[in-house]
Amino acid sequence: MKRPCPLPPLLPLLALIALGSVSPTPPLAADDFSFHEVSARAASLGGAFTGRADDTSTLFYNPAGLAFLGGLRFKTNVTLGGPVIDATVPGGGPSYRSNPFEILGAHALSWQPIRRVTVATGLFPVQKFSSNWNASWPGQTVSTRTELYTGSFRTAVAIEVVKDFAISAGVDVMKTNIIWRHNLFFNFANDPMPQPYPIESRETLTANGVGFAGGVLWKIVPAVQIGASYRSAVDMDLAGRNVFAYMSAGRMVPGPDGVNIMLDTVLNRFYKNQELSGHLTVPREIACGLALTPARWLSLYADVQWTRWRDFGVWTFTSANAGGVLSPEWTTDYADFYGITPDYAIQGVAFALEDTREIKTGVEYRPAEHLAVRFGYARTASSVTASERSPLYPDLDRNIYTLGFCYEGPVFSIWRTEERIADLSFDVFARYADAASQESTYPGFEMTYSSKRFVWGVGVGFSF
Repeated sequence: MKRPCPLPPLLPLLALIALGSVSPTPPLAADDFSFHEVSARAASLGGAFTGRADDTSTLFYNPAGLAFLGGLRFKTNVTLGGPVIDATVPGGGPSYRSNPFEILGAHALSWQPIRRVTVATGLFPVQKFSSNWNASWPGQTVSTRTELYTGSFRTAVAIEVVKDFAISAGVDVMKTNIIWRHNLFFNFANDPMPQPYPIESRETLTANGVGFAGGVLWKIVPAVQIGASYRSAVDMDLAGRNVFAYMSAGRMVPGPDGVNIMLDTVLNRFYKNQELSGHLTVPREIACGLALTPARWLSLYADVQWTRWRDFGVWTFTSANAGGVLSPEWTTDYADFYGITPDYAIQGVAFALEDTREIKTGVEYRPAEHLAVRFGYARTASSVTASERSPLYPDLDRNIYTLGFCYEGPVFSIWRTEERIADLSFDVFARYADAASQESTYPGFEMTYSSKRFVWGVGVGFSF
């Protein structure tokens, strides 16, 4: 009879975790656009999954790992939570908060029809950022609400070309959605009103693009494996609409024919909804990963990821009528009388992103055959300088901590208790990020920002 395996010693594990927590970490570049992890298992390891690549969600992290996954497998992951960003006006001024709630889902399906060859498909979030500020906060002319989401429908093939060495190639079909709201202020050049009148500019754009993804995974020895993955840049030609919204003014102003008219009439003539265009790029990404298993109860993981954010582009959207007539109803009589012409053909925010290098680390401890406890840690630095830290995207330095638990084991028939029908994996994680206060010298919007983020998620998978 097989004797039960004793629990692994805890002291070496605790010492290792403590050492990792106090060891200095080099400055890294952050990218809040891709803060999330699409897999609960990868998230619990700090995102260090390129070298491990051992469940169906590796289709996103390193599709080469699929070659070692037999049978039919399915994995779904759900993540909940969002960023809390606080902005404070210097000199003891008021504080403002953005606290949107986010729900992200990722799903993958793989099948190995013949030994050493696996095909897979899945849906994943690639980029996600959102903010939601008070409409009267100091940055209202830059952003009151921002949402950027890019999702990928990826299909890939992985082949174990020789024993313990696999390669993969796949296609990403991506879609980007953007919502951007900010305030414009209307006033007359001739005989200005006491207070400019706020107009909300609501811009909504979408785009589609196609890219390439690939990866390699090499199991050098049972205790050591390495992997690498690549995702090409994807150009996005955005198209959408700009809608202007405002509260009824309910007041009279002088008209060009010498008769007072409603300010609403003037605004309706001046602001006309527009068709928009823009261009952004989902950046190229390269990741390398290492997985070590020095003991059967302990595994260590590390990833280095490079993302070419400098190619992201500019946050500028242009009306289809730019260079022409934005509002046919704003005649020369109105332009001459009020001294203004429509000026909203091009709207945008100046900011520049820097390329990023991110290091992700994870530790896995197995107290029993079907149970795992996982830890992850990373320190990141802002991807924008103080002069580029705008109200649209106030990216900050942060520390990221993760904790996760996993059960992996058989599922038996409820009718025949000895009949094994599938294998189940259930992952749950919690992830906390803390960003200390940092100043912004963005011209006209000098504020101090701080941020915290708590997210949690679950992943459920079956293999048949």
